[in-house]
Amino acid sequence: MLMHGDTDHFLWRKKSPSEGIAMRKIVDALAERVRTKKELAAGEMLYAIATYSAFEVLDLYLRNRELFNKIAPGRTLLPSVFSIHPNTVKVNATMQRDARLGTNTLESRFIGSKSWFTSDTSANVYARAIITGVGLNQNLQPIDQQQKSWEQFDRDNGVRTQVLPFPRYVKGIDQIPVPISPESVLAYWRKGKEMILEEMPKFHLRPEWQSHCKRSYKNGAKSGAIQHAIFKDILIALRTIAGANRSVRKR
Repeated sequence: MLMHGDTDHFLWRKKSPSEGIAMRKIVDALAERVRTKKELAAGEMLYAIATYSAFEVLDLYLRNRELFNKIAPGRTLLPSVFSIHPNTVKVNATMQRDARLGTNTLESRFIGSKSWFTSDTSANVYARAIITGVGLNQNLQPIDQQQKSWEQFDRDNGVRTQVLPFPRYVKGIDQIPVPISPESVLAYWRKGKEMILEEMPKFHLRPEWQSHCKRSYKNGAKSGAIQHAIFKDILIALRTIAGANRSVRKR
C-alpha cells in the first residue's frame, strides 16, 4: 500500500513520465526472473539498482535539502543506504527525522500506529478493511463506463470482462470523509457493518472470531449477541486507528 502510494504516479499510470515507466519495466523483469528462476544475476542487479537510487536520495538530502524537504513529507517510504561506514547509523537516523515522512499524506494521522500498520488482531484487520473499502469505493464510475474501459483489454486478450452490479453498501459511501478522523469514526463503523453483513452474513462463525463464540453472554451465545460484541471490538479498533483515543487523552 505504501509503496504504490509513493510510486504509482511516477511509474505505473498511463501519464507517468516515460523514464519512470521504462525503469519500472526493467525492475519488474528482474523481479520476475528472481521469483520464477531464483536467478542470482537478476537479484544482484536489483540490489545494485536499489543501492544506486538510494545513494542519490542520500545525496539529495545532503546537498539539495530544499528539494528533499519538498519531496519527503509527501512520501511514506524513505530509500536509505546502510553501509559499513562508521557514521551510517547516525546519518540515517538524522535523515529519517528530517524527512518528516508522511506528514503531507493521507496517512499522516496513522504514523506510528501499530493498529493500522502491524497489529493483526481480528478487530484491527476488519477495521483496516472497512477503511480501505470506503476509500476504494469513493469514486466509482457507473457500470457502463467501467464496462467500456475494459473493451481494449478484452480485445487484446480475447476475453469478455463482466462488470457486476454494485453491492448495496456502496450507496452513500461517497459521503464518508476520507481520511478517517475521530469525528467520522461512527460513519465508518455503520458503513462497515453494512459491508460485513452483506458480504458475510454469518461472519461471527469464521475462525478468527471463535474466541467470541466461547464467551459467556448474559442471554446465551446467540448470533446477535456475538455479532454485537464483535462490532463493538471493531468500533474500538476504528477509534484507535483514527486517533480518537489520543484526542481524549489530550483534552
